[in-house]
Amino acid sequence: MSEIILEARNIEFSYMDGTKAINNLSIKIPKGKKIAVLGNNGAGKTTLFLHFNGVHRPQKGEILYKDELVNYKKNQLRELRKNIGIVFQDPDNQLFSASVYQDVSFGPNNLGWGEEIIRKKIEEVMKQTGTWDLRDKPTHALSHGQKKRVAIAGVLAMEPEVIFLDEPTAGLDPIYSNNIMQLLDEFNQGERTVIVSSHNIDEVYSWADYVLIMHCGQIISEGVPEDVFRSQETIQKANLIKPWVLEIFDYLVEKNRIDLGIAIPKNREDIMKIL
Repeated sequence: MSEIILEARNIEFSYMDGTKAINNLSIKIPKGKKIAVLGNNGAGKTTLFLHFNGVHRPQKGEILYKDELVNYKKNQLRELRKNIGIVFQDPDNQLFSASVYQDVSFGPNNLGWGEEIIRKKIEEVMKQTGTWDLRDKPTHALSHGQKKRVAIAGVLAMEPEVIFLDEPTAGLDPIYSNNIMQLLDEFNQGERTVIVSSHNIDEVYSWADYVLIMHCGQIISEGVPEDVFRSQETIQKANLIKPWVLEIFDYLVEKNRIDLGIAIPKNREDIMKIL
């Protein structure tokens, strides 16, 4: 059984305008998994992320990190945020330094690492995210896609145990979107946990180990992608669609065009081999 790194127990949270964003939600996040959280706008995905990072405190219920109750004291929150990174959907909410290099180096500098270690780590993540050539540019002069990649680099540079990413590939072209998802695959190595929210059903279907579906502040379905996306009731309730790879596969099965013993395809390459 997988070790649980984060847990929410019966949490509830409403904003000041009365909007109930989280409604008696309980969930366990296993360590070392690639998890996708899906749902329509307003489902509560971002609010849930901010609870696990300690930005929001549940009005009811509890958050646990490594089986320890989060008490929201200053020292514990500092440790929590060092180990649980979050990349916001809007990078302007995350970037604040004068230059790209300064922004990416801000977190590692605050961790007390040696200067040489920091330099190597920053160069590594900036090259991985395609931002190395932007290192001397002012952050305000970047495009939206460039800002997003810089924000991701800044969080990855701190080597957190868990990273939450809110719509990480929104606004990126297909090549950089693919690069970012591959980078998250690499980060996942060594039992590090990656959780993304996304509206790109096809992207997360091929990428995720596990899927959570949210609706009106609750988890309405969870499991492996192949099972979750086959529930028509869940898909309709959450205003989602079936991934095209799975839709083609199920059509071929229905029409008796392929053997039922064939493994369910996860991506374009898998379905092309079947075809």
